[in-house]
Amino acid sequence: MQKIGFIAMLLLANMVNAQPQIVFGRLASAPVQQFNQQIRQAGSQQQAWVNDYREVALRFVGHRGIPNRIHAQQLDNDLVLSVALNGKGNDTLYILTLFRNNNIWQMRQAEIGWRCQGEDAFTPVPCA
Repeated sequence: MQKIGFIAMLLLANMVNAQPQIVFGRLASAPVQQFNQQIRQAGSQQQAWVNDYREVALRFVGHRGIPNRIHAQQLDNDLVLSVALNGKGNDTLYILTLFRNNNIWQMRQAEIGWRCQGEDAFTPVPCA
């Protein structure tokens, strides 16, 4: 999984051209098994959102606001997405690793980080 950490760094470097002060340490791991069950069920019902990686990502993050940025990077057979949500003083960053299986996108791994008001770095600790 060291490869995923490296690609996350590359994705962040691409995302922060306008904001070079963004830094992060460790991100929190988010469970994906239940979400993948929802994807499989939606796929069996031929719902179109499972064929669009952006829609899969938006559903995973729960539409908690309009993403300021979604950046995708192919890594071997995986697609690694960074999804940045800017809130009122607090920002949220998701690093999502997706793969295609039977023509639907599924989640391999998800990480999340928060940058609380007044802080420079993303951390695995939600804002209070």
